[in-house]
Amino acid sequence: MKIIVIGSANMDMVMETSRIPNRGETMHGEKFFLSSGGKGANQAVACAKMGTDTWLLGKVGDDLFGKSLVESLTGYGVKSDFIAIEPDTTSGVAVITVCEGDNAIILDGGANKKVTPAYIRQFEVDLLSADAVLLQLEIPLESVYEAVRLVKGKVPFFLNPAPAMPIDEDILQGLDYFVPNEHEVAFYTGREIHDVADALAALDLLRAKGIRYPLITLGDKGVAYYNGTCNVHKEGRKVNVVDTTAAGDTFAGTLAAMICSGKGMDEAVDLAQQAASIAVTRSGAQPSIPAISELS
Repeated sequence: MKIIVIGSANMDMVMETSRIPNRGETMHGEKFFLSSGGKGANQAVACAKMGTDTWLLGKVGDDLFGKSLVESLTGYGVKSDFIAIEPDTTSGVAVITVCEGDNAIILDGGANKKVTPAYIRQFEVDLLSADAVLLQLEIPLESVYEAVRLVKGKVPFFLNPAPAMPIDEDILQGLDYFVPNEHEVAFYTGREIHDVADALAALDLLRAKGIRYPLITLGDKGVAYYNGTCNVHKEGRKVNVVDTTAAGDTFAGTLAAMICSGKGMDEAVDLAQQAASIAVTRSGAQPSIPAISELS
């Protein structure tokens, strides 16, 4: 199996606080640490930890963070052949404040903003030879569009639309897997998610846009998804939440890996939900993502 993840690599700068600071306020934090992250890199690590041959297609800066990010990815088994070092550019950085297991994030895309359509086109042959392509929205939107146009209808395509931003309707038409969270799906459907009934109704709205398999992650309320026959809701798993930073990325990467391995949608979702529930019990992004041996 071969999965190519197109997306971002960031250095996460993480600190815990008792609450999120108000505007203009300085307050004490604790337990500061640096951790390799970025939605693209996190999802690539999740795929690799599930035993899939995985490449990240993206860029890092020519700084200390860039070198560290690549070393971290390769350490987890992600292949770095398609990662370029962008000269005179800083790597992406995310400043993450963690409060009672939840988080607030400020992101500077850095080199991720230079993942251009032309750069993606260089890897067209590789993309078309993959078993799946996985993408998010932390690179320029025109580059996302280029990737979709290259592979849609030819290679199974997973889009995690985060951070949420307007997407042309023709891009969504015919998309294989669309994996927003409860906040992002409200952006794309105009329907706020207050309960499971709202989520199930939102699935129908997404399918009306031409998306084949929409899935909505609902945090501790579980996940709602269309399995090819009907809409389904799976309850969330009760765990001791420490840090939710990589939960959605763990779900998306594990889902893609499991579907590529031949699992049906229901089993793939169950395993992805297991992986995400383990990830939130640990601190950091990539270090929190479980290996396939930890799933039952």
